[in-house]
Amino acid sequence: MNKFKTGKPIILKGSSFERGVLQAELCPEMIDSVRENILSQVNKYKDLLKSDRNKAYLKAQTNLTQKYVPDIFDEIKGIAKGFELGIDDLFKFYHLRIIRDIDGCTTWAVSLSGEGAVVGKNRDQAAGSHALQRVFIHQDPAWQQNKILSVGSLGAPCAYSSGINAHGFCLADTNILTSDHGPGICRYFLMPFLLVTCKSTDDALKMITDLPHAGGGSLTLGDKYGNITIVELGHTSVDIQTQPSWLVKTNHFDSDQLNSSNIISGRQSNIKNSMDRLRFIKSRIKDVHQKFSLEKAIDLERSHGGDDEVGICRHIEQDTLSTISGVIYTCGDNLLYFSDGNPCLASWYKFSLESNPLNKCEKT
Repeated sequence: MNKFKTGKPIILKGSSFERGVLQAELCPEMIDSVRENILSQVNKYKDLLKSDRNKAYLKAQTNLTQKYVPDIFDEIKGIAKGFELGIDDLFKFYHLRIIRDIDGCTTWAVSLSGEGAVVGKNRDQAAGSHALQRVFIHQDPAWQQNKILSVGSLGAPCAYSSGINAHGFCLADTNILTSDHGPGICRYFLMPFLLVTCKSTDDALKMITDLPHAGGGSLTLGDKYGNITIVELGHTSVDIQTQPSWLVKTNHFDSDQLNSSNIISGRQSNIKNSMDRLRFIKSRIKDVHQKFSLEKAIDLERSHGGDDEVGICRHIEQDTLSTISGVIYTCGDNLLYFSDGNPCLASWYKFSLESNPLNKCEKT
């Protein structure tokens, strides 16, 4: 039986802009690290980013964000002010996963009769991203009684990886490299927008189908009613996958509608790893669903597989990706179970929307 430590999040209260600024104000010792992380990535890919095509694309993305999700744009303005960064540099950074080749993350969801949905994610990023990872609670007077409990990163908008709101609606993403890109809402901005505006997966699907999308990635959705959905996000189209019991996702499109747009060249030749992880988690998820327990769910996220299997807990690999956290959201009671680091090694913490805040910007 797992004994969970009590987690303490960073609590950000105020308007979108104020919450953006608060990241730096509450974590002044991390300002230099956040700036270095963002600017080093922007500088590393400066030749790619300064092409006429990408400059025009980023300008269109900025305009679309202001038009469709202005509150998220205000939060980004607050982040820029707090960390003394240019908004242009932040937009370049947030869109690098669209412009360059990288994959990451595994998600799953199960529907439990009478208990709501449970959504899990192993977050795979460059190992250096771990230092910036935090658990947040966002509160905004404009949301009335709603709050958002999320796992994300300093220097990024709300729910930069996953989150759950006070209505018991939850989401988590994976990255997918695709040729089906264009001007539209970046999923990193779509995620907080959905958590602010939606009470269920049905609400979210209505929003998603009405918005233009940048393309690339997937969202795994769950709610307190037990509904679970995976949405594959292309620019020209989206695919919605539903199943009454369980769903899983890695880093490639597998729908007939979108799989022809998978990029399988360059670093994404690693698509085989994505397919192997998908087969592995499918082989394990049925047992997790049939006799669900948190222990089984955590064991799944800790899994390294066997001799002929590729598990989903990834340590530093040739592509520099590592699993920097594991999360499990229980939508029936709005709780988050979180490992800050490789799920097989790190301690697991329990968070709620009523969690007490950290006294300073340390980990959990």
